[in-house]
Amino acid sequence: MTKKTAIARIETGVRNLDALFEGGLPRGSVVVIAGPPGAGKTILTQQICFHNVSAKTRVLYFNTLSEPTAKTLRYLNQFDFFDARKLDEGIQFVDLGVILRTKGLDGASKLVMEHVKKVKPAMVVIDSFKVFDDLAKSKEELRKFGYELAISLMAWETTTFFLGEFGQSDIETNPLFSIVDGLVMISQRQESGEQRRFMQIIKMRGTDHSREEHSFVITRAGIDVFAPRVTIHRAAIEGKEPRLKTGISRLDELLGDGIPRGSSLLIAGVAGTGKTVLSLEFIYRGAKAGEKGIFFSFEESEARLRATARGLGWDLDGEIDRGMVEIVFIPQPNILVEGHLLMMSERILGMKARRVAVDSVSVFLHKVKDPQLDREKIFQLASVIHNAQAVGFLATDIPYGTNQISRFGVEETVVDGVVLLSSTEEGLERQRYIEIYKLRNTAHLRGRHSILIGPGGIMVYPRYNAEAAFAEPPPPLETARRLPSGVPGLDALLGGGVLERSVTLLSGSAGIGKSTLSLQFLLEGCRHEEPGLYVALEEGPAQIIRTAETLGLPLQEATEKGLAEVIYLSRERVRPSQLLSLLTDKIRTQKTRRFVLDSVSHLATEGVSDDELRQLLFALITRFKALGVTSLLTLESSVMYSSETITDRKFSPVADNLIVLRYTPLPGEIRPTLMVVKTRGSEHDFGTYYFTVGKGGARIGSRAGEGVPLAAKNIAGRRRTKR
Repeated sequence: MTKKTAIARIETGVRNLDALFEGGLPRGSVVVIAGPPGAGKTILTQQICFHNVSAKTRVLYFNTLSEPTAKTLRYLNQFDFFDARKLDEGIQFVDLGVILRTKGLDGASKLVMEHVKKVKPAMVVIDSFKVFDDLAKSKEELRKFGYELAISLMAWETTTFFLGEFGQSDIETNPLFSIVDGLVMISQRQESGEQRRFMQIIKMRGTDHSREEHSFVITRAGIDVFAPRVTIHRAAIEGKEPRLKTGISRLDELLGDGIPRGSSLLIAGVAGTGKTVLSLEFIYRGAKAGEKGIFFSFEESEARLRATARGLGWDLDGEIDRGMVEIVFIPQPNILVEGHLLMMSERILGMKARRVAVDSVSVFLHKVKDPQLDREKIFQLASVIHNAQAVGFLATDIPYGTNQISRFGVEETVVDGVVLLSSTEEGLERQRYIEIYKLRNTAHLRGRHSILIGPGGIMVYPRYNAEAAFAEPPPPLETARRLPSGVPGLDALLGGGVLERSVTLLSGSAGIGKSTLSLQFLLEGCRHEEPGLYVALEEGPAQIIRTAETLGLPLQEATEKGLAEVIYLSRERVRPSQLLSLLTDKIRTQKTRRFVLDSVSHLATEGVSDDELRQLLFALITRFKALGVTSLLTLESSVMYSSETITDRKFSPVADNLIVLRYTPLPGEIRPTLMVVKTRGSEHDFGTYYFTVGKGGARIGSRAGEGVPLAAKNIAGRRRTKR
């Protein structure tokens, strides 16, 4: 069996062009470079020649009537690939104009071959070959001339280039194209709002070449071909690296185990939702953690991005100075999609970046009108990030007033994750939210979560905690472990006190004493060295401490000893969705054992439904139990007397204990009463009891309507009756 010999190739010296030829130009080929005037035929050919010319690899460059040699050399001098020393070393320019005008095709053919025999070149260029077409008296004469010239040059094993202003219609009618080995068409046209040049290999014997059009530009360096379809491929990456943690406040709680390396996430939202800040902080936090990052901006200049970072309190300038961060700014009018795709690939790989941000892909692709091309370019960008095993944040602007999650409607099908940023008008303010809409192979938190942008960057407030979502539920309450309430007579009604880690809802009419009972509960824990936290949503700490002093409750002393802390959370400043994160951090920091929230009713704000409040309350309660906290939450009731409605918003199912405070009308007066409606896992007193609030706080009195003063006697009597 005869061994096959591979065709020898020559490098063109034009970026990405060898890849289009599947490894370079076949040596000894006769190639037509066709295209209209000004398309770049001459520059392309000269760049190939100067890349290959040497003392051993000589080039003969024949100019015909189109352009004199002196003029050619004058314009060549502006390109980086031009080297005047090579003119003497191995490249020779010959002007065929005079011969053609005087002796026609035969004279020109003889002169060409005389120079070939004398110089013995490796490459021959005839620029322009179209003049022979114009001077030929018939197609037969042109075919004969072209065939004999091509055969003669092949015999000398030269790689030959025929340049000409041939159009698409010439391919079918001009006999030259049936003779030559290769045909490269160059064109220029208006596309996506700009004048662009394109190159297409129509024919090249011996190669499985690319058959698509590829855009290119002419720069000082020469021809630069953009061929992302050929040069950018998604590699198969073996092995498993640790997932990435963003380092952004609580965002990692939403992302579960973290972002898989090689992933691209679409950061989607309308203008003003925080896409740029989130992307910039992603890069900055990575640099602080030792991961290099690069930020490609098509909207904000580097100076403005640096100023933004300084305004947020970040030392981004320092990270740039030490080489951990690069900012690449491309103004919107200068965007060349395919060219900048390759530039981004080179910069990412050259820097060995582990984090990439693009702000924004909607601006980057704003000139592309074909959704399929949008999808293709996003996939190529995602492939670059995947191959670098980096993580990419790709910002995109969502059109106002739509239900889309991307600008073009196709990006989300390509990327590995989608992060939605939104804002809603609530009351007199606009609130921002974040949602992990999609993240492949990751158990992430669902739903919208509140965010704030301020000093330090983005603050994320998860509606519920990752541990609660992905870990085991908290252990059940132990009925043998009870804590005193601090209210005389109440423990007996509860069956011996409140269960440790339980949640008590205290529902009462306005001014009836809910806060007083809550303070007693908190201070009883302080008396047993159990740190307590009192969170008020209506009154400030000073007013609460003053009220406690009036009642003779030692709240001031407990705060001075560090056993109790009273904080005020403004409803105007703190949204209900932010409470879980804020309170979790506070409880962990203070090692809180008893907790009071006064009151849950004040969490209701415009735009927050009862269902959302119930979900928030359930999340809070679940979190408190997981942290080992025994908590008491007060509720404002809209009714003064009736106990038929326990809570206005049907919050009662989430509590372990439910205590109702109401007024009872009597002749000439109203008296406050207390009733234990529910205690989980306990036998409790079902009666209604009067109570008083005075020096020392609240105290349980006699049963309403009867003269029995102690609830304990009622419980004991019922137990004896059962026996």
